[in-house]
Amino acid sequence: MQTTFENYVGTVEFSRFQTAVTVARESNHAYWIGDIPVHKELQKFFKALKAKRYNVVPCVDGVNSGFCFILGITFPDALGFRSGKISIDYGTTDGATAFSVHSEKIENEKFSVHSDGYHIRQSKDMAKALKLALRFLTPLDHDDIEARCDGKLSSAIYTLNNEAKEKMYNKLSIGRSVIAQEVAHMIACGYVPATTEFQKALDLLAAEGAELRRMQGYKPRACFVWIKSNSLSYKFKDDKEAIVCTSMDDVPELIRNKLAVLQIANNSDVIADVGIRVSDITYWVFA
Repeated sequence: MQTTFENYVGTVEFSRFQTAVTVARESNHAYWIGDIPVHKELQKFFKALKAKRYNVVPCVDGVNSGFCFILGITFPDALGFRSGKISIDYGTTDGATAFSVHSEKIENEKFSVHSDGYHIRQSKDMAKALKLALRFLTPLDHDDIEARCDGKLSSAIYTLNNEAKEKMYNKLSIGRSVIAQEVAHMIACGYVPATTEFQKALDLLAAEGAELRRMQGYKPRACFVWIKSNSLSYKFKDDKEAIVCTSMDDVPELIRNKLAVLQIANNSDVIADVGIRVSDITYWVFA
C-alpha cells in the first residue's frame, strides 16, 4: 500500500518523508520497508521483528541522508502511540553496526536517569537485540494508553475550569463605584450580612461611606506657598502670578490657618482639606 498523507505514520513531517523517498528512488536505493527507504541493517532488524510479531507497524521517526534510520514501533490499535523504537548505529568505533532498542520500560543503569541512553539497550548481535525488542516493544494496554493521556485530561479540565472562571470573574468584575452604590442601597433596605467580612464592610460604609465617596473624587484647589527669610509668596494653580507678602497679616486667613497646621507636620505628610508639607519652607495648601 502506498503511503499517503492520510495513512502516514511518523513524527517526521510528511513532506520530509516524501523528499527522502524521492532522493532514495533517484539514487536507486535498494533497501525498503514498504515504501519507506531504510538502512540495510535496519531492514534486516525490522524483518526479523515482524517475523516474530506479525502485526507490528513501522513509523518514520528519523530520516537522514535519504533514508530512515529510526523506526518507531506501534500496533494497529494504537497508531498514535509508540511502544518504542528500533534503530541502528553504523558509526561505532570498530565499524560494526549496533542494533538499538528504545523503550520507556528500559532502565539502563549505565546511564543517568535523565540521559537519553537510560531508555536504550544496544547490541552488535542482532539476535540479542531482537530478544530485547520482543521483550520491550509489546502492544500497549489500556493502562499504558491512559497514563499517556493523563496530561491531556488535566489540560482539558484546566481549560474548562479556566473558561468558566474567566466568564464568572468577568461578569462579577464590577466597578468600585457600582459596588459602593449597591452596598449603600443594601444598608438602606436593612440588609443583614451573613459574614463578618461583609458586616465590617457595611459598618465602614455606614461610618465613613460619605467621606470615602467624597475623597474618591477629591480635587481641591491647590495653592503653593514658599516661605522665605523676609517674605512669603503664594500662588493658586489657576492664578497667573504669585502674590508676595512681607507680613503674615497680609496672607489670607485661610492660607495662614492651614500653614499653621502644616508647619507642625512631617515632610511629605498629606492632610485632607489642609495640604502637604513638602519641606520646612514649601507647602501645598488645599483651599
